[in-house]
Amino acid sequence: MNPPLRRTALPRTRLGECPRADAATATLSWVDLAAGRLWRADARPDADEPLGAPVLLAEFPGETGCAVRAGDGADWLVALGGAVVHWRPGTPPAAAPVVAQLEADPGPARLNDGAVDPHGRLWVGSIGHRRPLEPVARLHRLGPDGTPAVLLDGMLAANGIGWSPDGTRAYVVDTGRRLVHRLRTDPSDPAAPPRPDGPPLPVPQGAPDGLAVDHEGCLWVALWDAAAVVRLAPDGTELRRVELPCSRPTACAFVGPHLVITTATVASEDASGWTYTLDVGVGGPAACRAVFPVGG
Repeated sequence: MNPPLRRTALPRTRLGECPRADAATATLSWVDLAAGRLWRADARPDADEPLGAPVLLAEFPGETGCAVRAGDGADWLVALGGAVVHWRPGTPPAAAPVVAQLEADPGPARLNDGAVDPHGRLWVGSIGHRRPLEPVARLHRLGPDGTPAVLLDGMLAANGIGWSPDGTRAYVVDTGRRLVHRLRTDPSDPAAPPRPDGPPLPVPQGAPDGLAVDHEGCLWVALWDAAAVVRLAPDGTELRRVELPCSRPTACAFVGPHLVITTATVASEDASGWTYTLDVGVGGPAACRAVFPVGG
C-alpha cells in the first residue's frame, strides 16, 4: 500500500515557493512569494508528520522570490524585487541592505526562484512582469566575493534550480518554454563556467516550476497547472507521477524520505495553497548555505 499524501498544518500561502531544508538547524524554510513572508518549521525526517509548528520569521515589503541561508549563523540572502538583500533576524526586513542589484527596479523583470550551489554561490533566476511572458528573464550567479554573473539570458521564466549529487550537472527550469536546461559544471573548479550539457529536457504536460534532485540523481519537478509532481530520470524519462488535489504545485524539497510540496492558492480550489508531504522512499541533500560575505 502506498503511503498517503498528507496535507500539513502549515499556513495556507498565496504562492508558496522555495522550500529549503537546512541541516545545521534541522529546519525547513519557505516563502510566500506574493505576500513577502519567510517561514520556518522544524524538520523531523523520522516522523510521520515531518514538519513542526510554523514560525513566521519576516515579512518583506514586496514579492520575495527566494530566501537562502548564508554563512554559519542566522543570516539570509533574500531575492526582493530585482535585488538580493542581506537580512539578519532581529533587524527590520524593510531595511535589509542590498548586496547585489541583479535586475533593475523598476525594470522588465524581477528575481524569482534561487538556490545555492556546492561552492556556496547563489544562483537566482528572473521572470518578466508582462503577460504573455517575454524573453527578458535571466539566470544570475552571485560569487563569494559579491561579483554577479549572467549564466543564461533570453529566458521566459527562470525557475527551479538543482544539482546532481556529484555536482557535475546543474538543472535550471524555464517555465515559459516548458523545459529544463542541463548545464555541465566542474565540482573541482569553481571558476569554470557552466556549459550546455545536451539539449534541454522538454516537459510536455503543464509548466515546470520548482524542482528538487534526489540522492539517486533523479529530478522531482512541480507541474504548474497539471496538478502533479513528476520524478524524471536525468535523460527526462518519467519514472513516477504524484497526483495532487490542486492544480498549481509550485516547488518541492526533501525532509528525509518525505517530499515536501508547496502550492499556490486558486480561488476555486479549497485544496490549493497548502503544503503537502509524501513519503517517496528516497531522500535528497539538504540545501547548501551561501558563503557570500554577509557577516560583520
